[in-house]
This record gives sequence, C-alpha cells and structure tokens, in this order.
Amino acid sequence: MIKIHDIGVSLKTSGTMFTPAQLELALEHLKQVGFPLVEINPALFPMIFDGELRPKRLADFLAVTKQSGMRLSIHGYDRLNLAYDPRHDLCRKIMRALIELCAAAGATRLVYHSGLQSLDDVRTGVRATLLTDDELQEGARREVKALKELGVIAADAGVIICMENLDPHLWEHTIFRGFGRPDSDLDKHLARLRIGPIVRQLEAVNHPNVAMTLDIGHLHMASYDRGFSYLDAVSEASPWVRHLHVSDNFGRLDAGYSIERDRWAFGEADTHMPPGWGIIPYRDVFARLPDYRDDMILEILVDFDHNLAEARENIRGFLA
Repeated sequence: MIKIHDIGVSLKTSGTMFTPAQLELALEHLKQVGFPLVEINPALFPMIFDGELRPKRLADFLAVTKQSGMRLSIHGYDRLNLAYDPRHDLCRKIMRALIELCAAAGATRLVYHSGLQSLDDVRTGVRATLLTDDELQEGARREVKALKELGVIAADAGVIICMENLDPHLWEHTIFRGFGRPDSDLDKHLARLRIGPIVRQLEAVNHPNVAMTLDIGHLHMASYDRGFSYLDAVSEASPWVRHLHVSDNFGRLDAGYSIERDRWAFGEADTHMPPGWGIIPYRDVFARLPDYRDDMILEILVDFDHNLAEARENIRGFLA
C-alpha cells in the first residue's frame, strides 16, 4: 500500500517573483496552514544568472527558507531541455547550478521536465522545420549522456533528479497541422507525454540518483489526448517514481484560451485544481503505486490558495 511521508505544496505567486520579505510571508502562510514541505521554482526568486548561482541572492534565499523550518524540494526551470535546446552546454551548467542550490537548501529532490519535446524552437520561430528522426534520436541520446554525468554530481550532493512527464496543448497540434502532418506523429515529437519513452531514458541513464516525478494531472490529460490507458500508464511508471505531483482536471484539451478562470468554467486544460474537484480517479491511481514511500506535492494554482487545507484533506481521504 502507498505510504506518503509528507504532503507538501508548490509555491506559487500571482506576481512575477518574490522579494525576500514576500517569500518569508508566503512560507509562513503555508506553514500556518500546516504544510511541512514546499516546492520552489527558482524562477520565482531568481538566483541563477547565465548558469551561475549568485552568492548574495542564494544567501538571501537560504536565510528565509532555513528560518521557516520547512523542508524543500526544487523545481527546475520549465524551459530547461537537455535534449533539444541547441545551447546544450548552458543547459547542463544550469542543471549543475540547480543541484548546487538543492545541496545548499537541503533539498533532496530536483524536478526536471523531460526533454523529449522538440517543438519549442519551431513555436518561437527559431527553427522553420520539424526535427528529423535522426535529430530526435540524437537529442534523446544527448539527454541520456547529460543525465549520466549529472547523476554522479547529484549523488555527491545527496539529490535525486526526478524527470517529470508533461501534458498536451492545442498549440502543439496546431503546429503539426500547419506542416500537414497527422496527429499520430506527435508521439515522436512529444514523447514525454507517455511513460514508456521516459522509462527508456531512465533505463539508459541507469543511475540511482536519476528517477521520475510522476505528475498525475499531466498524465491524465495526456491519456485522453493520446488515447492510452491512464491507469496502466501509472503502473508502468510506478517502479521509477521517487516524487509525486498531484492536482485535478477534466482531461479535456485546451481550446486556445490561456485565461485560467475561463478554463475552469469550460473544464479544459490542465487546470491544476485541488484533488477531488475534477475526474481523476485518485483511489485507483494510488492503488497502482503500492510501493511508493516518499513525499507528495500539491501542485495547484495560487487562485486556490484558500482551498489548500481542503486539497490536503481530500488527498488524505483518497489515501485512507
């Protein structure tokens, strides 16, 4: 049976970033709600510049987080991609800085979005063509090689790098239609929507300090979009999972609108709602993770801040 160590929460902000004073207030609020663990993306409190940790910014961050007494996990930058970003050396440098940050903050988990998504440069206009099959395979090998090296550094720092599965978006489908390609080809360019390709990367890395973050909401969205069995995919991930992200949604692809409050009314996109508000079958999901013995992060939007205690109690009910 699944056993959760601590239920933590992802730190969110309605602004662009935190000052030290704002960070202190935010952590104090989460602590008062009863959370012993918080996951922080350093984009909310910038400390890394051109791949290097700035000592003064790091000291300011540590002064606040250590005073809070809360445990930390660190969520890497969303755009960081060890497979397909052409600035590969810079990406590896940023990953090393993130590991250094984890070690300084006492965080044992570093979340890294799987790099098996090759459409960012096409979307931003940096590249005018889709990657070829050879380029896709070379990028996957590049990510494996980087994670082999980073796994050694992470082990020395007492950190586990946890690759996260991601969710689908309408813009990805739109790009493919623009190239006259069938949606079925998305599986090659968005391999991180499925568990199998991530597992194959982990098998190739073959290091105990490189594992998986299972994002339960992302996988739910992907299962509807790509047409695979959701619960079977959870079982496939289970042996590799060392970190969990939980939220809720309705499994419906977005319709091109980015305003979250509009999305809620239409039940579309990865809404990051409190568990129990959508249709994810959490009791069945947890039954597919019988050997999990670690923390869980409530990754819900700041708009639901006043529902954090309810979200935690809902999870406890699903676990009971």
